[in-house]
Amino acid sequence: MPYIDNLEEASSTIGRPLDGPVYKKIRTDLDGSEVAVPVFRIRNGSKRLERDFKLLLSILMDVLLMGLLAATLVLAVCILRARAEGPGYEHIEQTEDPEVIALTEVVSDIYPVCPELLQAVVFYESSNQQRAVSKYGDIGYMQINPRWHQDRMDKLGVTDLTDGYSNILVGADLLCELFETYEDPALVLMAYNIGEDPALELYDSGRISSYAENILELSEQLERLHGK
Repeated sequence: MPYIDNLEEASSTIGRPLDGPVYKKIRTDLDGSEVAVPVFRIRNGSKRLERDFKLLLSILMDVLLMGLLAATLVLAVCILRARAEGPGYEHIEQTEDPEVIALTEVVSDIYPVCPELLQAVVFYESSNQQRAVSKYGDIGYMQINPRWHQDRMDKLGVTDLTDGYSNILVGADLLCELFETYEDPALVLMAYNIGEDPALELYDSGRISSYAENILELSEQLERLHGK
């Protein structure tokens, strides 16, 4: 911001009087003595307005950025919650698939696992999609991953997990094995979904995952629908 030494010059320059000196500077006179001279500041209103506008714009940008970040976080939470809960439905009949019902009835004659429980697992794992493949390599109705269950597949003679019967057979075999280890169906379903160690840690803390709760609820509804 510019400065001048003379008050009258400053007043005439800006078109209004000044209140007084902003500060003093020291000047050496002809005889070598130092003289304190008042210095008057010319106030530049346009530059000050520009500075204030930039400050306000910066604040507004920060507020907008924080709002966008908050909205993104809320959306992420909603997406994660929806993924954890699985597909939704308005009517129980929307969860049923004739082929899945037929296959689970057959497999339940082999393993002591309720067919409605198998149907509920199929619905929440793959939405009854026989050839569903996740980004993690989980395949078919019950989302079996050959990376973790190749030995089980070899034992059962299963080579194609997109085959509906074979897929549900492997899933039922795993569930039956888990039931032999853990009595609580909620713990069994959590172990099926996230693995035994994480499931036990969650279960021991007194919590049940929404995945297990939803499957148990749907299984009960299907049993009532089927008159059981």
